[in-house]
Amino acid sequence: MINSVSLFDFTKSSSSIKTLLWSGLIAGILDAIAGVIVYYFYFDLNPLQVLQFIAAGVYGPEAINGGISMILAGLFFHFLIAYVVAIIYFFAHSTLAVLRGNVIVIGLFYGLGIWLVMNLLILPYTNIPKSPFDLGLALIGIAWHMVLVGLPIALITSNYLPKKEML
Repeated sequence: MINSVSLFDFTKSSSSIKTLLWSGLIAGILDAIAGVIVYYFYFDLNPLQVLQFIAAGVYGPEAINGGISMILAGLFFHFLIAYVVAIIYFFAHSTLAVLRGNVIVIGLFYGLGIWLVMNLLILPYTNIPKSPFDLGLALIGIAWHMVLVGLPIALITSNYLPKKEML
């Protein structure tokens, strides 16, 4: 059986910056892959349109028809969010003992928290066009954020910071 933490041994380092760079990058890439796949099947969007859709959060619906600048803006915002949630977890992990328990369970719950905050507190206040609630899409989004965003961030961070180490 594969040790779940050993999957991310390549991130082990004495550098907190390297840990943050890896956790944000891995979570951002996995989230992007899932988003592209799901948005293709649900909305028939290609990867570039998904990035334009992300940019619409700041620039409004006209970003969906924008060119390369909106694609790059969407890519920037996507990874900005991935790095922000990685940084939040990194610093919370170093100060909250509860996050140094079962890293898999904590990572899955962190991913659920990310989905809840994004969908209930942040996205409603952006310029992304509103759409009706879709339970199937929500459940898929929750699962992918738990497994592909929260869990890798938790595993990479716990690989850097042993259970009792503090910053």
